[in-house]
Amino acid sequence: MELSNLCLYLHRCYTSAHPRAVARQASLQSLTTDPYPCHRWPNNNSTGTSRKQLLEEKHSEFVREALPELLSLLAGHLQVEDTEKKKKTGDKRTARELLGFMKSAGVLSVDVVKSLSFILGASVQGEKTERDLLSVATDANNCYRSGYLSKKNAFQKGLFEQWLLRGLDWAPHGEWLCVRRGCRQSWPVVSLTQPSHHRLVASPAPGYRLMYICELVDGMTAYMGEEATYTDLKVRRCSKSNIFVLQPLRHAVIHKCHDTRVVLGPVAGRIKLSECRNTVVVCAARSLVIADCRGIVIHTLTPQRPLLVGGRTQGVTVAPLNIHYPRLKHHMAQTQLRPHINMWNRPLHLGSEGGVLSGACEVMNPEDFQLLVIPFTQTAPVDGRPPLLPPGLPHEFAKSVEEAGKCVSSFRAEVRDADLTPEQRAILQKAIDARFKAWLRDTGKQRELDQLEKLALTLKYERVAKTTAI
Repeated sequence: MELSNLCLYLHRCYTSAHPRAVARQASLQSLTTDPYPCHRWPNNNSTGTSRKQLLEEKHSEFVREALPELLSLLAGHLQVEDTEKKKKTGDKRTARELLGFMKSAGVLSVDVVKSLSFILGASVQGEKTERDLLSVATDANNCYRSGYLSKKNAFQKGLFEQWLLRGLDWAPHGEWLCVRRGCRQSWPVVSLTQPSHHRLVASPAPGYRLMYICELVDGMTAYMGEEATYTDLKVRRCSKSNIFVLQPLRHAVIHKCHDTRVVLGPVAGRIKLSECRNTVVVCAARSLVIADCRGIVIHTLTPQRPLLVGGRTQGVTVAPLNIHYPRLKHHMAQTQLRPHINMWNRPLHLGSEGGVLSGACEVMNPEDFQLLVIPFTQTAPVDGRPPLLPPGLPHEFAKSVEEAGKCVSSFRAEVRDADLTPEQRAILQKAIDARFKAWLRDTGKQRELDQLEKLALTLKYERVAKTTAI
């Protein structure tokens, strides 16, 4: 739960007419109006540096700045409740006698600390399992540092705040820890840009893996997994690249990529695209969310309507899944995706105010549909044999693929039956080669071929190195 949501909940509980409560209501209102960091969070860096800050770092800064004020509000709320309760019971003691040191330091009830578990997780040093914040704070080894008062079953606010701020660390499953302390992946990766500053790492936390691909420029990487490993994938700030991750995934995020093609295995949960442009994504997923993207093409198979959010999303084209590789159906069975339940052609665009918008998304024309051949998973096609169609492909798109295959077969038969001389065949071959090279250059496919050639060379060297080592 976001911190602002927790504060709004507390605001509804804060209805006492006590003067201290009125003063704290104003402070609470100023806290709740401070927005939670998002992808468009303004950069207040006064030094003028252009360091790209992770969203998780902004979240951490926000929590550290707002947490002391939040704890003060919670402690003050308890003081007001305690005072009002004593007045109703007819207790004649003074406020100082009632509250004691709580007037200056404040206390936090165990219910308040328990509610903080919505935004904060906890773990004990040396243990790999995650625990509840309250259980860690009341642990015998931490209670004297966390300010736990066993007789009052509460926490001293000052000590608890110091202990909490001192112990705040990065989430074990977060992006920051994955980038700084993650282990490098041994996937084959090539880049035509030298030097390459790409990062391809996985989180060090056992049992929960986050794979992170960042800043791959003019490159290609490919990975084929066999079984579902409950892995999340994040692709961030890649450009002019081709990324293939053909394994079952739990969730996937593609953020700030441009002129890039991302081909993924089936996603059991959600795939989210944010702030991408001129990008092609091929993936079957449980749900699909597109936010603030321009000029992207989505080839998907999904049982839920693709969701477009934000007023800046435009030029989105949705199309059915266009890939097939040997273990695709097995991977879809692992992620419980069924080909006959497919709502890829019913996108829903919601504006910033919640209204339904139109015009930002269109469905691909069947005549423009083409199958995507994955070169390192499929054998060369046999003449006369139809290609394997993706699961869930609509009839009109399958018919378009069939007609395109008939055109190729007809041209080959026409050349074969033309009875050309060797000189004429050489001239025709030269003209076809020139036209094909021009098409590669105009469409940018030549760069993809160069990446494939370099990737094949890298794989060859790796096989030779393994053979020599054995």
